[in-house]
Amino acid sequence: MKLLDYFKKPKEVENFDLLPDGVFTLEQDGKIVDVNNKILDIYKTTKFNIIGHYFSDFVENGTAILNKIIQDDLSACVKAIVKNEEDDEEKRIFLEMTAKRIVENSKVLVCVRNITNKQKEQKNINEKYAAAQKIIDGKNDFLIDSSGSILSSLVSISGFSRALLDGIGGALSEKQEKYLNIINTNSNNLSYDLEKLFALFKLESKKIEYNNKTFDLISLIKSIERVYQKDFQDRKIIFSLDYRSLTQRDCCLDSEAVEYILRCIMDIFLRFSNLGKCFLNIGHPPVDFLKTRDFAANDSLDGTKYVLFEAKITDIVFNQEELDNIFNTYYKSLTRRPIGLRATLNILKIYTTDFGGDMWVYSKENFGTMITFVLPIRMDG
Repeated sequence: MKLLDYFKKPKEVENFDLLPDGVFTLEQDGKIVDVNNKILDIYKTTKFNIIGHYFSDFVENGTAILNKIIQDDLSACVKAIVKNEEDDEEKRIFLEMTAKRIVENSKVLVCVRNITNKQKEQKNINEKYAAAQKIIDGKNDFLIDSSGSILSSLVSISGFSRALLDGIGGALSEKQEKYLNIINTNSNNLSYDLEKLFALFKLESKKIEYNNKTFDLISLIKSIERVYQKDFQDRKIIFSLDYRSLTQRDCCLDSEAVEYILRCIMDIFLRFSNLGKCFLNIGHPPVDFLKTRDFAANDSLDGTKYVLFEAKITDIVFNQEELDNIFNTYYKSLTRRPIGLRATLNILKIYTTDFGGDMWVYSKENFGTMITFVLPIRMDG
C-alpha cells in the first residue's frame, strides 16, 4: 500500500499512527501540520509541542537538507536534539531521513528512522578500522624499507650459486651441481615472489606517485618484445604478440608504470607456463565492450580513447572459487597458487584501476586463462 493511501482512508489517523517510521507532514514553508505517534516516541513529547512549529526546530539545518534530498531524490543522515521534559536534559540523536513533495495537496511528507545506535556501532567499526589500518600501514612501511636488504641477500645467493655452477670454484661433482641448481632456482623464484610482494605492499600503501607524460605506446611494446624474445625461445614457449589493430600510438600515462604492467604479463607467461601457448593481443576495445562494463569517455563513448589488452595462457586454469577471489591476494584457498602469480595479478588490478581502467580474469578447462584489462589513452586532469 502506498504511503499516501493512509491519508485517503476513513481510518487515516489510526493507520498514520501505526506506521513503523516517524512521519512529519509539513507545509511548503516547513511548518509542521501533523506527526504520527512514532515521532512522539522519538522526541519524547506531545503533538502540542510539535504541530505549528517549523521542521528546523527538530532537525539541525532541516529545511536546507530537506530541499536537497527532495530535489535529488536522496536519503540523508541528520542530527536532532531530543529534550527530556522531566529533567530538561538534551540528547543528540541521529535520524535517517527521506522526503517527498505531494503536489495534490501542496504538502511535504518526511519519514525519519532513529539510527542512533547504528551510528554508534559504525563509529566503533570506524575506530577499529583506523587502528587496523595504522598497523597495516606500519607493516607495509617496515617491509618496504627492508626490501632492499632482503632482496640483495637473495641476489648474492643466486649470483654466487650461479658462479659456482659456471666453474668459478673449480669442477663440481654431479651431486654438488644438482644441489647448486636447486639453490639457484629456489633463490631466483623467491627473489621474484618477494619483489612482487614488496611491489604490492608499496601500491597498497599508496606510496606510488605517477608521472604522466606522452609517449609512443607501440615503440614501448616493441622494446619489451625485443627484451623477452630470447627468453621465450630459451624456454621453448610458443608466444604470439599482435598489436596491428592499435591505431592510437600517443599515450599520456606514466610510461614506467605501463612498462611494468607489460613486463608483469610477460613474467606470468614465462614463469607459470610450462607446455602451453601464450598470446598477447593489444588493440582498441569495441564500444559495446565498454558499454557492458560501464565505461564512459567524457561526452561520447569512443573505443580509440582506450587500449584493450588480452593476455591468454593456455596451461593455467582457475576454478570458480579462485576466480571469485582472484584479486584477494591473501585469500586462503589461493595458497596452492604461487605467491608471485597472486601478487602479480593484484599489482595489475591496482595499476589499471589507478589509471581509470579495469581488469578481469576469465578461466575455463580446455581454454586456459584470459587476463583482460583496459587502460585509457590518457587520464582526465
